[in-house]
Amino acid sequence: MDYKSIWGGLETRRISISELEKGYQHQFPGDAETLRLINEWVSMERKCCAFLTFTVIARHTEEPIFLQLTENEEAKAFLQADIQSNINIIISES
Repeated sequence: MDYKSIWGGLETRRISISELEKGYQHQFPGDAETLRLINEWVSMERKCCAFLTFTVIARHTEEPIFLQLTENEEAKAFLQADIQSNINIIISES
């Protein structure tokens, strides 16, 4: 799968986004396919965004998976701009 397909699959599965002190946390369902997509996405994203710290929290399959993207204030500003860009795309498509 390519990057766009993987992230598109994750966007359709995402339950919520929460702001953290140094970044953002995405919540996803706890199924195996979502975890596989998260792992693929993180392995690709690490190559271009070395300034981010990626934390995946996965417990039992009936509990949600959390993907935390964190680092410093500059990284948080980058993430905020990316989130806003995605929101604007969704609004313009509806």
